[in-house]
Formats: sequence, structure tokens, C-alpha cells
Amino acid sequence: MDAREERLAKNEVIFRDLNERIADIAATHDDDHLYEFLCECSNVDCTLRLPLTLAIYEDVRKVATRFVVAPGHDLPEIEDVLFRGDGYQIVTKRGDAAVLVEDQDPRS
Repeated sequence: MDAREERLAKNEVIFRDLNERIADIAATHDDDHLYEFLCECSNVDCTLRLPLTLAIYEDVRKVATRFVVAPGHDLPEIEDVLFRGDGYQIVTKRGDAAVLVEDQDPRS
């Protein structure tokens, strides 16, 4: 993996870690409630919030290589779009980026 791809993947891991804290708080409340999760894209300046239920977020997190990002925030060079939802999309890392994010997954 080149340095740019590594930096991009690490940026996404940072946002995922913050969303883990949101999920921890959400777990104590109603599952149907919409929470504002952070876009887990690689742009450190991104401030977009994605309204998701805890159930949707947990479904994404079942696989360490999956992230939730705003539409258009995917990076085709290191990930593929698996699903497009209402105001969000689910992407999965591939190649060296997938290995890096699996190694840094707080749930593994």
C-alpha cells in the first residue's frame, strides 16, 4: 500500500472510532431512533452527519472492512460501494487497505 492509501484508510479508522462511541451511547436507547453518525470517509475535513438507526450501523460493523459514508464520499481506488441507502452508502475496503482497517478494528 502506498503512503497516500495508508493515510486515507487511517483517516477512515479515526471516524469509525468516534462512531463506536456514538453506538455505545445509542445502545442504551430505543433502536428505532435516528442517531447522527459521522461520515467515515477519508476526508479529515468532512463534517457530514448521517442519520442512521443503531441497527443499520451495527449491520455495517459486522464486517471490519465496511464503513458508512455519505453519497459520493467513496474512494474507488481502495473501496467498493456495497449498498446505497437514503443519505448514506456502505463501502468495503479491499487489498492492503482492508488489511490495515481489520488490524485497527476496535471490535476485533
